[in-house]
Amino acid sequence: MKKSLLKQKRFSSLVLTFFMALTLVLSGCTSSASAPQPAPHGSSEPGATAEGKPFVLKVVTQTTFSDTIIADKLGFFADEGIQIEYVGSLGQGVTQYQALAQGIIDVVTQGHPADIAKARLAGVKITQVAPGFVDDADNPHIMYLVKKDSPLKTLDDLVGKKVSVSFSGVCTDGYIKYYLKNKGLDPDSVEFVTMNQPGQAEQAVTQGLIDVTTSHTPYGGVALRQGDVRLLATSWDIFHSPGAGFSARAFSDEFIEAHPDVVQGFVNAMYRARVFINNNLDYAKQEAGEYLKLDPADLSSNNFDQNKSIDPAYIEDWFEIAETMGLWEHGDISPEEVYTNQFVPEDIPASDANIVK
Repeated sequence: MKKSLLKQKRFSSLVLTFFMALTLVLSGCTSSASAPQPAPHGSSEPGATAEGKPFVLKVVTQTTFSDTIIADKLGFFADEGIQIEYVGSLGQGVTQYQALAQGIIDVVTQGHPADIAKARLAGVKITQVAPGFVDDADNPHIMYLVKKDSPLKTLDDLVGKKVSVSFSGVCTDGYIKYYLKNKGLDPDSVEFVTMNQPGQAEQAVTQGLIDVTTSHTPYGGVALRQGDVRLLATSWDIFHSPGAGFSARAFSDEFIEAHPDVVQGFVNAMYRARVFINNNLDYAKQEAGEYLKLDPADLSSNNFDQNKSIDPAYIEDWFEIAETMGLWEHGDISPEEVYTNQFVPEDIPASDANIVK
């Protein structure tokens, strides 16, 4: 009985925390003219409306090197009768899962299976429908950067230090807590400082305001090219597993039921983008650099999952990490609840090979 009451209290706390955060709103909305838009296609496309117009899909304005940018800029969404509307960047402390629950966006284009599990435990019914990127030794999910003359040598040295995070999540403070806990060190000794503006953390570490960044693409690469920081370690050094970087693309269950054709079109387009990026990285960097207004030569990138379906082993990797961190107890939610392989993408058109010559 005591265990049951404790689980009820923890669940209630999780729900309360999640929905209190829903009162936050998006900031810095951009006009449609400021973000690349695909050309409308006709009603023959699977995502098009009954009137023959493209289905407008609301997404957060992208701030990292992403498959969403490439699928949009190369017309892969347009080929599916989908038009992307960038609604703006996230406000301080707001996640895409909260924005989805509020109806501000239609699809989550960042995050991980553990985030979906947390959202579902908080009552937000959302399901992963497609893979994103995976971790890789050469193209790591997270770069831990320090000032060039920093005395820190390994991740063990993070005890008692200030570390930036773009938000509190499994792949930001979570990875570090997981690492320190497994090393018998005190994760609570680390002070995590939220810095969610692009490039903010990388600048702060050079100014001595923090000791270490948790840099995502592309800003880790930008900072390294500028020469004022050095690489302390990467997420690959912690897990040595592609699954530990596995990212999610997800819709609400309600949207999936109402618009399965749009979901299928989205999955098709994103699969084409993932394969294209891996096979044409320099060209993809040019396209992403134009969108992000960054020099393509500076961009770090991810390795994208070329599997058509979601690998259950990658989902289980995230559950092991999250349960080790104590985000929920084993059995509170199962891996099978957070994803579906219902929407296997179509084969890539042969014409994609002609985009880059």
